[in-house]
Amino acid sequence: MSTSRTDTTTITVEPDMPAVRLQRDFDAPPALVFRAWADPGLVVRWLGPRDLEMEVERWDCRTGGAYRYVHRRGDDEFWFHGSFHEAREGERIVQTFTWEGAPDSVALETRPSPTSATAARGWRASRSRRRTPTATR
Repeated sequence: MSTSRTDTTTITVEPDMPAVRLQRDFDAPPALVFRAWADPGLVVRWLGPRDLEMEVERWDCRTGGAYRYVHRRGDDEFWFHGSFHEAREGERIVQTFTWEGAPDSVALETRPSPTSATAARGWRASRSRRRTPTATR
């Protein structure tokens, strides 16, 4: 396992699994962190990379909802889409993530609820991304 840490973010990669885990502590209550992910007007302000413009085609952050957006740089466009499998306000989001440039590779992302260790000072957002293997041709 490989782990790196910044002041607020830990990134862990398991060598035997197609998975990456990002963990970040936010000095904010769970409701605000959830809103930053659920409100498309806020998502476009922070979902990077920063040198790309983001436009949301749809963003329905609720259990059973879906999203689609594009990142643009000049004439280049990078489209992404997915489904929200579970969205519990202030607690948990489970969603799929697909870059349309590699449609056979889907990631499953989870953002679990705050832990008791972080609840007093804010929220720990833990984002796990597990990719399905891309078929070889």
